Amino acid sequence: MRSRLRILALLLALAGGLLTRAQALLPLSLTDIRTGSQPDGFGGEQLLVEGEVFNYGDEAYSGVNVYVTALNAADEAIGEGFGYLVDACGSALWDYALPPGRSQLFRAPYELYAAEAMARLDIDIDARPAPAPPPAAADIPDITRISAAEVVMLEWLDDQSLIYGVGCADDVFTELDWHAYSLRDGSSAPTQHPDAHRVTPHMLEIADITLVTQAGEQNPDLYYRSGLTYAPTARRIVYQNDLHSIFTAEPDGSYRRLIHPGLHRHSLRGILWSRNPGVFLAYYYGAYGDPVYYFTANVDGQMLSDWLDDLPPSQTVPGPAPDGYAVVVGRETAGVRGYYWQHIYGASTLLFEAELPGNNYPAPLVTSRGMYIVRDVEGSAALQCFGRESRALSTMTPLPLRLTRDGRAWSWLSPDGRTLALAANGVNSGLWLVDVAAGCF
Repeated sequence: MRSRLRILALLLALAGGLLTRAQALLPLSLTDIRTGSQPDGFGGEQLLVEGEVFNYGDEAYSGVNVYVTALNAADEAIGEGFGYLVDACGSALWDYALPPGRSQLFRAPYELYAAEAMARLDIDIDARPAPAPPPAAADIPDITRISAAEVVMLEWLDDQSLIYGVGCADDVFTELDWHAYSLRDGSSAPTQHPDAHRVTPHMLEIADITLVTQAGEQNPDLYYRSGLTYAPTARRIVYQNDLHSIFTAEPDGSYRRLIHPGLHRHSLRGILWSRNPGVFLAYYYGAYGDPVYYFTANVDGQMLSDWLDDLPPSQTVPGPAPDGYAVVVGRETAGVRGYYWQHIYGASTLLFEAELPGNNYPAPLVTSRGMYIVRDVEGSAALQCFGRESRALSTMTPLPLRLTRDGRAWSWLSPDGRTLALAANGVNSGLWLVDVAAGCF
């Protein structure tokens, strides 16, 4: 599900009356229009229209504004609102230029200022031509683009098939739109996450995922902030409670085990699964450019690393070693900036010197032989590999990745190590498959 809108029966009845008067003036059209409401932050409801703006013209448009007018049966205005382009998380894209042939989500809150029945909504679009954005990256050998959507999660089912989730990176996995993709024939189709059916009110209550710790009451909204994830190669689940303490439990929520308490001051950004079954790394940061904190553990409830606050933070998202007893971090130590092999009890060893990407780039993918690293090389994103025995760093291929400060990227290595999946959200979103079968270690 793209969002948790509370659909209003009254507004649904108006869908046939929605108008877009500006379409005759601009090559912009509105599609997939939905009406509903969202919490307004004051305990009430904010009326809302959302959908997509499609640019079918020959030039880009910036400053895209959406104006909503509510009308009664006499065509008198009884409400109005203003909207803008947003990303999958609903964040405004104020400086974004919508390229030709592309669509982007919009969101337009509005208010009714007259206690009358609403007959219909008018929706107008305003925008201005903008300089053309940088051209899309040319085709790169051994790289296949399989989606242009905001892909934020992915799981390999086997060496030749995967599922990927589209939506907001802050959403729990059941709120994403999932698709299945086959490397055998290149087919893609909508699907459901195979563990979605396990998430039931009973399961959430048993695991105390929706429990307000101090009050002892249930709050269903806590689920959406739990980061709940099912181990792709092990049995148990991992999640955080309202105090951000990390737990593991059986798939039905039973047999809870506390892994790491006292994390209420930190913001969970993701859980990375290592190459070994059941071993994971949880990482935390506030915003772009902030230090990244982390720890490693396994689904059996065992901490593998020191406590989060006892480990030196990283500038980049760390990549866990297969066994979880070390991580690859990016930092500057004693004036030397680069990637370090961080042992779980504090000691670290320099792997190689390098300029470091931001915390919105993928974590290094660490195998028993070496690691894959995505970072900027001479001003453009590239995939590099580093051999743990050879100590050699080489650049494998340029990447079609163009991240802004508001975008994030992730990568996942197939079970056989022959294909790397690369995803990005934001305005330059997509999902690519990179052939790494030739190896480099």
